[in-house]
Amino acid sequence: VRHQAKTVAQLRDFVGKLGGLQNEHQSLRLHTGLSEMLVPLTRTEEFNKSLEIQQNLLALYDTNAQITAIEDMIAQGADMRVVVRLLCLASVVLGGVKAKSLENIKRELLQTYGYNYLPLLLSLSSPPLSVLLPNPLPPNTPPSVAESKYPYANLRKSLRLLIEDPDPLEELENDISYVYSGYAPISVRLVQCVAQKGGVLSNPAAERERKGADGDSSRKGSASTLVQAHPIVGWKGFEDVIASIPGETVDTVQRIPGTQDGSAVPSVAALMLPRERPTTTVVFFLGGCTYTEISALRWVGRQNKGRKFLIATTGIINGSSMIDSIVGTTSVTSKEVGL
Repeated sequence: VRHQAKTVAQLRDFVGKLGGLQNEHQSLRLHTGLSEMLVPLTRTEEFNKSLEIQQNLLALYDTNAQITAIEDMIAQGADMRVVVRLLCLASVVLGGVKAKSLENIKRELLQTYGYNYLPLLLSLSSPPLSVLLPNPLPPNTPPSVAESKYPYANLRKSLRLLIEDPDPLEELENDISYVYSGYAPISVRLVQCVAQKGGVLSNPAAERERKGADGDSSRKGSASTLVQAHPIVGWKGFEDVIASIPGETVDTVQRIPGTQDGSAVPSVAALMLPRERPTTTVVFFLGGCTYTEISALRWVGRQNKGRKFLIATTGIINGSSMIDSIVGTTSVTSKEVGL
């Protein structure tokens, strides 16, 4: 501290730390201001109930009770967008909702919030979205709808989408799942399948512990914890996982400009050779991405040495804005329409 500085060298050292102290003070003010804005929202009953349902669905815990909880939120007049998002999440992770329960919830949604939301439910229940699906599917279901079912239960294990009860906390802090308090965004996990395969297979914190890293080198963000970025060789090692996810995948190697045939295409062995120059990997999100996905990708970039990530997207979105884009109108709660 200033009063303990006796020599010129100690004074010089204290003055050198002033800049860092000022930066910390600014960061503290910023985070305090953000907390003041967020606390009133995160302390509402609707927010906490919604969060509880989401976490239980992702963990596949007592799923029938979560469907009942969604119905209770409708009866309490919760925000329509929140309810629809929860229903979509339930359908995705469970591979569909029991037909009787799904029809009851749809009926309650329309009776509570208005029949002007019928086009929304129809859009979510039919191609190309096909999000709200009954389980099991009717025999006459088109193949395009049947193929759109999401294998969440399998992906949860193969891509380590959920870290349950992380112990120690470092297990969470050293994985992209920290952005959702234990859940890893699947979009960023897929980027890791290409650009950071080790981050999908195991937790970096566990790897360092197994290798006997000392206390100084285990500090988050220190230079010694960075992993040399491996060359990109496509989906290799995750072909079966990728094949199980609905939608088309592409795996091509760009030809060298000026060549006429494929002889100049680099081999896998050539691609695996170490590179001295850092590379830039561009990640495109068509349709938009969330701030959380951006945060997770930035985390991946900080863990790699020799690779930078450039994020390109058609827009910044969130769950509510997605619902609004499908509805095409301003959403209202049942209380606002006098019901």
